[in-house]
Amino acid sequence: MAGPAAPAPRLNGCALLALLHKFLRLALEPLRFVLARSFPPAALNPLHHLGALTIFFFWIVLVSGIWLFIFFRTSVDGAWESVEYLTHQQWYLGGVMRSLHRYASDAAIITLALHILKEFAHDRYRGARWFNWVTGVPLLWLVFPLGITGYWLVWDQLAHYVAITSAELLDRLPIFTDSMARNFLTVEALSDRFFTLMAFLHLIGLPLFLVFGIWLHVFRLNGPQINPPRVLMAGSLLAMLLASLVYPAVSQGKADPAQVPEALAFDWYYLLVYPLMQAWPAGAVWALLLGISLLLCLAPWLPPGRDRRSAQVDLGNCNGCERCAVDCPFGAITMEPRSDGTAYASEAVVDPTLCLACGICVGACPTATPFRTRTALVPGIDLPDQPLAGLREEIRERAERLAGTQRVLVFGCAGSRGLRRLEDHQTAAVRLECMAQLPPAFVDWVLSRGLADGIVLAGCRAGDCQYRFGMRWTRQRLERERDPRLRKRVPGERIALAWSDRWQAHTDLRRLLADFRRSLGSPAAASPAAGRRRLAQAAAWGAFAAVVAALSVWPPYRLLEPGQAMVSLTFSRAGQRVHECRRLSQEELQRLAPNMRNPIDCPRERLPVWVEFRVDGETLHRRAHPPSGIWKDGESTVYRRFEVPAGSHELFIGMRDSGRAQGFDFELRQQVPLASGQHLVAEFDHVDQRFVFR
Repeated sequence: MAGPAAPAPRLNGCALLALLHKFLRLALEPLRFVLARSFPPAALNPLHHLGALTIFFFWIVLVSGIWLFIFFRTSVDGAWESVEYLTHQQWYLGGVMRSLHRYASDAAIITLALHILKEFAHDRYRGARWFNWVTGVPLLWLVFPLGITGYWLVWDQLAHYVAITSAELLDRLPIFTDSMARNFLTVEALSDRFFTLMAFLHLIGLPLFLVFGIWLHVFRLNGPQINPPRVLMAGSLLAMLLASLVYPAVSQGKADPAQVPEALAFDWYYLLVYPLMQAWPAGAVWALLLGISLLLCLAPWLPPGRDRRSAQVDLGNCNGCERCAVDCPFGAITMEPRSDGTAYASEAVVDPTLCLACGICVGACPTATPFRTRTALVPGIDLPDQPLAGLREEIRERAERLAGTQRVLVFGCAGSRGLRRLEDHQTAAVRLECMAQLPPAFVDWVLSRGLADGIVLAGCRAGDCQYRFGMRWTRQRLERERDPRLRKRVPGERIALAWSDRWQAHTDLRRLLADFRRSLGSPAAASPAAGRRRLAQAAAWGAFAAVVAALSVWPPYRLLEPGQAMVSLTFSRAGQRVHECRRLSQEELQRLAPNMRNPIDCPRERLPVWVEFRVDGETLHRRAHPPSGIWKDGESTVYRRFEVPAGSHELFIGMRDSGRAQGFDFELRQQVPLASGQHLVAEFDHVDQRFVFR
């Protein structure tokens, strides 16, 4: 008889997160594979410089924006005319600058999105890295308003739509008592001062906060990369110029509040959330935006990363050489005055809140040498969870199992995969936290003592080190460019760096191992032809320019169905007071403080304003609008937009601001012809005390 079925395995939060990370890495793999073939060496792969490329695109935006501002006029008519002059009459420079300004802004969103996705996929946002991740969230809230305000300044049909929709979104916040969107419904409501304010925000205010935010985002990093390699700067600039010349940015017709275009060429990079305003309430859109922001802020602790003990300093072996502090990618090590009374001037001090226990500092320590036999192998700085003495014993034990004449010892890091599957009678694998954790003296020790015939260092993907500088420091140490240097007696042909130009094309470690065994003692193979590389790079930049230009105008977004018109009902009206004003008696005045003896007492609270709107007898809006303010003593604001079929319609508006139970205090019934795409605004004229259609 069969026993009870075993319970199905459950995935905890950490396992689910690991699966998500793996899925995202697999999704990015095709892009990484293509770019790795097009941009040798690995240091030039754009995927490894996404943050720096984003900043470089912002530089293009800044320079081109300064030129545009020289000719920009901050007025309702001048904004449109000045942009048109730059686009068409000064097309050879102003038009190119405008296109560069737009396409570089869109390209920055692509690299920024890829940067966030890549850092999340490779688990570089938890633990001590939480600060860099969390400070990136406010940058998103700065980048998007910066781009959106730029669209307002053009003042074409798209700018008018963006202005109204942005104002509707802001009106949902409980900090405005009147509707901002009303300022964009008629020509008379808009003033020149609006464009002065937008120009200040777009060119000065928001960029200053963005610069400060970028500094805050990277200031805890040691040697942050602000600028990409010059080759990538030149390539990205040429790609943006190509897009600007082939498909220049143009306006979409001057903004006309009296008309609603059926469709707009939409910039989906910055305006992706705007179509939701037609389908969702503004409160739901805010909930989505704030929910995503909150989720991003909490991501480093959902669940938290591995709790690993930070590096520890042994003062008995620390001579204050500063190499560990210089090589630490995260600024976790500082040099402080000596505390043990020895003759050395300083000592290394580790900040456990910044240390990621990557071990790069261990590989930089000159006392981390396996040749020490008379004393215990205790370097000046070490990892408690993987001490160097234990690493030496593990290497010795695994090397003793090897046999044959082509024995290879493979060192892998936390970012390498499938190490154990490589092991056989000629191959042994040792895992490190980071490749730079391995001191060059260990490479010398393995080869000089005959523990292996060759060494393969299989770290992270080329140019994509989990700890930023691990592969770079390792390469420079082995090439004798950085302390501690590999001894000259060690033959370089017996060492394979899986991320170097010679081996980076090998995506399969098994194939790399086979080729390495055949190449032991042989000269290096020739690199791919330079002509093919340049052709592949040109194709990659061209594809990037095409994607940037395409999604900035396509697919078009439909605002209004054919044969439809738009009616906006908008006004502010203070309801009558809940209680009438009355004169206080002399006795009541005597009971009040002298500074509060106002003979007329007027309660502040006002009645809600009841509004009803009908089209051909069909009620489209009927509700009471509450007064604004904490004390309910402000105006009631009405703002609604309705799609109405084109043609002649009987429109009715009724408003009641008194305490009467039936009927209306003000009303308007009028037969109005509406053309397709027409925008009619229904307002209340406070001077004549009546409703009007504009």
